[in-house]
Amino acid sequence: RKLYREAQQIKLVSDALEEEERANMNSNLESLFQKKERHLKKQQRAELDALEKRIETKRRENKKLREEDCGRLLQRNKNIVAAMDSRHASECLSIASKIKQQLQERLHFQKVDDDG
Repeated sequence: RKLYREAQQIKLVSDALEEEERANMNSNLESLFQKKERHLKKQQRAELDALEKRIETKRRENKKLREEDCGRLLQRNKNIVAAMDSRHASECLSIASKIKQQLQERLHFQKVDDDG
């Protein structure tokens, strides 16, 4: 009976030690998982920040390119308008010159007819 009690006492002690070890292991694992989770979140946040920076940089680049394209289109439009204005003015002068010449010819023929 004495051995049985001793064995039972040893079993209780060993069960308590095992439970304590299990609790320590669980605590250590939980701590390790929390540490890894924090590290992973920190890494993901850094990656997300870098991605947001790249996106913002691309947005600024695209905005600058659009502004440059708009500037070129505006300048092209101004050049076309100036060329058309110049052409219009030239055609107006040419037409005015032809009209003047025709009027002079008519006046000359009327004068010849009047004299003749």
